[in-house]
Amino acid sequence: MKKLILQPWSVLLLLTLLVACDDDDDANDVTPAVTFEEMESEWVRISLMRENAIDLLQTNTGEIIHTISGDMTENARHYTSSSGRYLVKIDRAGNKVRFFDSGVINHIDHGHQNQPSWLPTSVDTPLPTHFSTSLGHMVIFNDGDGSITYVRESQLELPAYTPTVMSLQNAVKHHGAAFRLDNGKFAVTFRTAPALPEGIGLPQVVKFVNADGTVIDDNGGVEVTNIHGNATNGEYGVFGSTDGVILVDNQDNISLIENIGGLNSETGQWIGTVKSHDNSDLFFGRSRNFGVFVIDPEAQTMTSLYAGDDVAGDMMSFDGQYYVLHTTDGHVRVYNANDGTEVAERVVEMADIPALAATGRTSSSEIEVLRQMNEPSPVLICSDSFLYILAPNRRQIKVLDISDLTHVHTIELDNEIVSMFKNGFTEE
Repeated sequence: MKKLILQPWSVLLLLTLLVACDDDDDANDVTPAVTFEEMESEWVRISLMRENAIDLLQTNTGEIIHTISGDMTENARHYTSSSGRYLVKIDRAGNKVRFFDSGVINHIDHGHQNQPSWLPTSVDTPLPTHFSTSLGHMVIFNDGDGSITYVRESQLELPAYTPTVMSLQNAVKHHGAAFRLDNGKFAVTFRTAPALPEGIGLPQVVKFVNADGTVIDDNGGVEVTNIHGNATNGEYGVFGSTDGVILVDNQDNISLIENIGGLNSETGQWIGTVKSHDNSDLFFGRSRNFGVFVIDPEAQTMTSLYAGDDVAGDMMSFDGQYYVLHTTDGHVRVYNANDGTEVAERVVEMADIPALAATGRTSSSEIEVLRQMNEPSPVLICSDSFLYILAPNRRQIKVLDISDLTHVHTIELDNEIVSMFKNGFTEE
């Protein structure tokens, strides 16, 4: 048998050919880097609020697709509807509610961009204040007489549509709240304490109201010293209170989950605002002096999530999969909204929140401070996958991956903005 003997030069040639082949394979296997423009949905929008205009920004391209000048109201509050299409402007002092149509229409697997505009539809009620939205339905509580305004999103674009204002039996003026459950009933606060000689007090009970406005007087025997803040996911709803949280459901039950671990009305450490989402199983209740608590409506339990008196704002992501809070020292914390586990945390520089900068945290009345806790965070918003943070110069928006808070992009703005609110959607 003959033996194959390779000369040194042939071995070197063979190695060179093998390396060349490996290099070619590596070159063919290289995956191009995915850009932010490709990662974010083309239907995510941000309404950039300037002193005299709204610029509608398409986030993945950084382009202003339309500007609406005028119709800006000083001290009005803005909220995004559950579909992401509308901004609701609540002018409490002017007794008026108006609707900004971003023009972004969600057809589940695709979208359309129509002309943005202020709708001609408006609502005049005494002191409209607390806003709630779920499953395409919006409810606004009117502090001036205890009535509620009900808005169906699907009807808003119709010229002849008029939102329904419900004047409720035995309702009196108070700083209250309401929402609609997926069975068509409303859960609404009522004041049972004596009327205040001046100002507007907080409510003590929650009652169900039928779709026709009929009040169901049975409140499950739950009565507390004060109620403030609420949220719903359609099946369940939660109200914050001095004595714990009031839990309601779409089976006509009203019950109280009592305070835990130092929460109590005497010290002012009670849950005064609540966040949730149609796609979230949990609720997140916040005490301004004590931190954030997770409320599980199925187990009817409350547990501590974050301890501290420094929470500046909190919110749910577009799809309700994340709960985000940020503190006055610039820390941003992201939690899984279905089990309460922390996903990511880091310090981020961001612009001052206008409401807190203008009013201050110590000089306001208790009700005004509670109102501010319910407000959206106008310098930090999120889509399904990204956080958008307004930089201190108010001319840049930093984009962070919501899953690990790494910086992925910066949007440069032509104009300095006051605040920003989310619009649009992510296609399925």
